[in-house]
Amino acid sequence: MLNERLSKWLKAVICLLALLGVGMYSVVVPWTLCTFVEQYPEFSNYFIPWLVFIILTAIPLYTILAFGWSISTEIGKDMSFTEKNVKSLRGVAFCLAFESAFFFMGNIVLWLANLNLLGIVAVSTVLCIFLACVAVAVNILAHLVKKATAIREENESYI
Repeated sequence: MLNERLSKWLKAVICLLALLGVGMYSVVVPWTLCTFVEQYPEFSNYFIPWLVFIILTAIPLYTILAFGWSISTEIGKDMSFTEKNVKSLRGVAFCLAFESAFFFMGNIVLWLANLNLLGIVAVSTVLCIFLACVAVAVNILAHLVKKATAIREENESYI
């Protein structure tokens, strides 16, 4: 019963994050870019490249939410320590690492194309380092779940 409730809470959080993402990517980002271009017309050539770049960052993030949905479904079935969850956690770690590298390289490319500011590159680098650290932590969690899966399977074989 507790696992089902946890699963429902996790799925509710995932749905909320998905809705927030839709709002951010469809309203906040374009509005912010439009406002920036209105205030600084000399940066009007920044709008389309930045909009495309930011929207592309949504792909790994929504993939992470899909992996999270899979994990929460398994938790609801009382199957927290399974190889499927290990694969999902590794998928999350990969997506986070990819997002970090993509965002970093995208900022560098936009900067080299004279479509980015050095301050934004610096702040983005800190964000990318944080994402990479979270990717490492999730990968460690996947390793621990794999070990727990092996222990669970060993214990079930004795029963």
